[in-house]
Amino acid sequence: MQLMRMAEVPAADRNRVFRYSGSRAVIGTAVLVALAVGALLLAWTTANWLAYYFAAVATIFPLIFRRLVTARFRSSNWLVRLTDHGLFIKFRSYLNFHFPDQDLSVVFISHSEIRSARFILHKQEVPDRDDGGRPTTTAKTQKWVELELASDSKKLADALTGERARALDGKNLGSISSRYHHLPVRLAAPDRLQIEWGVVPNAQTFLDALTRHTLVRPTETTSKDFVNLEELGREEQESRLLELTASGDKIAAIAMARRLYAYDLTQAKEFIDGLANKRSPQA
Repeated sequence: MQLMRMAEVPAADRNRVFRYSGSRAVIGTAVLVALAVGALLLAWTTANWLAYYFAAVATIFPLIFRRLVTARFRSSNWLVRLTDHGLFIKFRSYLNFHFPDQDLSVVFISHSEIRSARFILHKQEVPDRDDGGRPTTTAKTQKWVELELASDSKKLADALTGERARALDGKNLGSISSRYHHLPVRLAAPDRLQIEWGVVPNAQTFLDALTRHTLVRPTETTSKDFVNLEELGREEQESRLLELTASGDKIAAIAMARRLYAYDLTQAKEFIDGLANKRSPQA
């Protein structure tokens, strides 16, 4: 296992690259733009203020997510590179491409260091609010590829801890203020590396290619409740709140902290930010 910087990753034509889809981002943006134009035309012909409001909202969303679109067309937009010798796995989110280049953000794991691999379908119940602002729940599904490791992961764990601090708290970023709370790689245990699979080609294609090099186990389906946490101990509550934050749903984690501990909004945000400082990627 070797940690490296992005610039040190060799680019070879034989590499199988798995990256976030640029076409999907463009299509999503085009749909929002079309909705905005349609709402604007409706508002202009009917003088309906609600249509104007909808047009404004539909226009704002492409502006908010423009970075997501442009990031998918950068050379840094990849998650895994599969070679004949092993895997290059980038544990820095493609959305945080502006983070310092000198950081260690990629791990190379040789095929001999992987005991097995499997696909995990993880279902979550997370807190949400309905159109009337009333508390409700939302079902979400995450897709992970889990690698069972045969080598020491201590250095990787330390690197993931540093990346977590940068993504969640902005530590050691200097003048950089914008960051995305997206962590695509985690250590679920010292010998279990999990990769969030939101890239193309799909996970099955990746695992089919891995069958030449390691054992691929059957798909596993798991579920976890992030809503009914009152009966859990404090340590387990904090672990789930941190996991919810690391999955990119920090707002839901803050809302749940307010519900569990009667915090106000500021206290809940400070509490969730503080969890990232003291908890490791294995939490």
